[in-house]
Amino acid sequence: MRFSQFCELFTKVITFFMTITPEFLENLRSHISLSSIIGKRVKLTKKGSRLVGLCPFHGEKTPSFNVNDDEGFYHCFGCGVSGDAISYLRETDGLDFIEAVRELAGIAGMAMPEIGPIDKAKQEHHKNLLSCLDYAASFFQGNLRKIDGQRAYDYLRERGLSEQIIAEFRLGYAPRSGLYAHLQQKGYGAEISKLAGLTGISEREGQKFDYFRDRVIFPIENRKGQVIAFGARAMGETQPKYLNSPDSPSFSKKSVLYGWPQARERVRRNLPLLLVEGYMDVIAVTASQKAAALAPLGTALTEEQIALVWKLHDEPILCFDGDVAGQNAAGKAIERILPILEPGKSVRIATLPEGTDPDDIIKAEGGNGLLRIIGTAASLVDASWSRKAALYDLSQPEQRAAFWQEIRRLVRTIGHNQIRAAVGDEIERRIQSMRALRRGGDAPFRAGIYPSVRRPKTGALRRVQTLLGLLIAFPQITIDTIETLSELDFGNLDCEKMKNHLFDILIRDPDLDEDGIRYHLLKLGYKDLLIQIDKTTDELWLNRKKANIDLDEARQKIDEIITLSLTPRRR
Repeated sequence: MRFSQFCELFTKVITFFMTITPEFLENLRSHISLSSIIGKRVKLTKKGSRLVGLCPFHGEKTPSFNVNDDEGFYHCFGCGVSGDAISYLRETDGLDFIEAVRELAGIAGMAMPEIGPIDKAKQEHHKNLLSCLDYAASFFQGNLRKIDGQRAYDYLRERGLSEQIIAEFRLGYAPRSGLYAHLQQKGYGAEISKLAGLTGISEREGQKFDYFRDRVIFPIENRKGQVIAFGARAMGETQPKYLNSPDSPSFSKKSVLYGWPQARERVRRNLPLLLVEGYMDVIAVTASQKAAALAPLGTALTEEQIALVWKLHDEPILCFDGDVAGQNAAGKAIERILPILEPGKSVRIATLPEGTDPDDIIKAEGGNGLLRIIGTAASLVDASWSRKAALYDLSQPEQRAAFWQEIRRLVRTIGHNQIRAAVGDEIERRIQSMRALRRGGDAPFRAGIYPSVRRPKTGALRRVQTLLGLLIAFPQITIDTIETLSELDFGNLDCEKMKNHLFDILIRDPDLDEDGIRYHLLKLGYKDLLIQIDKTTDELWLNRKKANIDLDEARQKIDEIITLSLTPRRR
């Protein structure tokens, strides 16, 4: 944009805001009933001069949300949120300030201040476009319940979707033909239906045809809950399997996320927010009642979409598929997020088992499986570090140097100065820790680790399993003793393999806690060994909880096991 154009736009914006005077806003508030607006979504009960109900901004069982019509404000004593009619519409409907004022002015029957002639024809055309899309959504919904839509309906039910979820997301079915004729009957001509991305024209014969045919339909809504486009899945072998509406005056796939209205309601209940890859993942996560979910529309996550997500949640969780494509998409998303990081805004990254998506996890393990994945989500710094580290053989000095160079390059892409400095400090701390480990830094158990006593055969495996349990439960001790323990023979092939994998995990991600370590070990196939370790440690600790074993006691126990049971590896 040229400077002259910017000045012109800035002048218009300032002029526009100047026309919305405090007097106009005060007059507007006096012409509307706040309780009538809030009461459309919240059941309010009168208590004295106030009305109370369950807060729409957070989950609660005892009403603490107060509405005062006389003074025109609301306040929740549970979460602390407060505001007036304008802020209420902005929060609940995702409107900006001008849109909220215009909405209230319409309710009050007041004319909005104008700064120039409004293009009534363009305004009416946009309204007609949205109306056409909404009618198409209703048409698709209706067809899901007809004979032609039975296969699509059965597909959705087989995927585990309830009637309530099907209705909430307005899922439907596009028959092989019929939409264009129905649109004409309702007065929507060829031009508007084509602009809406609902019909096309054959290049050979010039005949009009329905854009979506024999597909399950997923209406895409804007932040106001208005249908602006559609996603569709083929029921047969038709390619492409998934199809989105083309961009239109109402829809730009790079600036929209699927599932926004549904996610907004769940986030208000303090549920975590996941960013997933597909429609069905969004719906499955939502139906689990454990989290909210959004998805980009067949494109890589854009900066505009990331900024949009941050309006809903300060720290959403990237939860892309566990295949190569999904993990590559997550890596690209991280590199797009770093330059636009802001204080208080970030993401976490969840890693799914190979070949699975969120829907698979929920089907296999239910909502608790999803919570397990969420619980192991790594911070942005941890994920950036571990993903880059996985690309190098860190046992080789030149590869370590290349890794350090790459991770430092990533830090330099952070746009915000203070965040860049803070992350840079953390990365340098990790690099110094790696250097210290490789140099064989201070190892608290170096004294007495090469005993001359013979290793007893009876109980040796149980002690090694106990040692592994302690090393998993107390990763800070493990990091301190990697150099020492790597030189010792664990005397059992499975335990030796787990030891080496444990070291690899902590070298790549030294800030992992016990749950994170266990998650990675489970992915590597150590489920049975972990069960045996837990059984053994429970017996040897007389069933005391690990939470009651302090760091010093753990160090002492590890030193005892090393002295009694382990010998240096033969060279």
